[in-house]
Amino acid sequence: MTNKNILFDPEELEILKAQLFESEYPDLVNSLTLPKFTISDMCISPRDATYWDKQGVLPKVKGSGTRRKYDLTQSVWLKLVQQMRSLGIGLKTIQEMKEHLLEPKLDLSGLSPEFLDILLKELKKNGINQSGEEYINNLKDEGLSVFQNIILVTIIFRKSFHCLINKDSDFLFYDAFRHYEFLNTQPEFEDFVSKPYFSVSFSEAIKVLCSDWLLIKPLKELTFLSKTESKIIEIIRRKDVNSISIRYKDGEPDLLEVEERNEISMEQRFLDVIAKNGYQKISVSTQNGKIVHFENKIQMKLNKRTK
Repeated sequence: MTNKNILFDPEELEILKAQLFESEYPDLVNSLTLPKFTISDMCISPRDATYWDKQGVLPKVKGSGTRRKYDLTQSVWLKLVQQMRSLGIGLKTIQEMKEHLLEPKLDLSGLSPEFLDILLKELKKNGINQSGEEYINNLKDEGLSVFQNIILVTIIFRKSFHCLINKDSDFLFYDAFRHYEFLNTQPEFEDFVSKPYFSVSFSEAIKVLCSDWLLIKPLKELTFLSKTESKIIEIIRRKDVNSISIRYKDGEPDLLEVEERNEISMEQRFLDVIAKNGYQKISVSTQNGKIVHFENKIQMKLNKRTK
């Protein structure tokens, strides 16, 4: 059930493969492997982190420095660990899942011992303190894992992905929106859900991460909102905005109408408040022959979201 062709629609696979979402979600793919989140960012207690580390549950720390930092992939995993622990799922099961999802082993069965010997000597000669396996693993381009693609799809397409775990420590991924489709077309899924199982949510993990980081990370740094969504939220928070109206086209935000309300003095030039680009409608109110305030309605064209 972890086959990409089963989990994702063909259109979604094409968008992921060509990275057509980059303009709306800049640096999202880089965030998957860029270590920048600490244990405290994820609201994990030092005591839990230390215990999980001893049990082999914590991902491998990247980069240098004394503070543990994790990339987006690892951070989503840790939030899933929190969910699993709250359900009473054992650390041994979680550790086995981590090895399968986050630490895939490189198959060196096709490489001769002689070749690895020569490679190791060359690495040492060039001052590279790595084993032959580690070096090859760094060079090997396997693309994104199923786990990472699920994170992308959850964020970009707002999908509701879950990981189901049974009492035998077996697990599978599935899209909750396609539950009945899987029941009718995937015998393995039907057999799995016919018996007791636990369910942890990628959507919940990512939503909690957004909530946890919102107070300490600037909105523009979060990769969980598209540029269009970020722009709308920033306008909503402005103190000079009286109201906004969003018009949709083909199910996507297309035109944003913002009404600003300000006081204006007679001496202030209208040119100071006229928008340089776009359509604008200004309504002026006067009292005793003097301009006291105006309503400034501006229309902004929005960029289309990735479909």
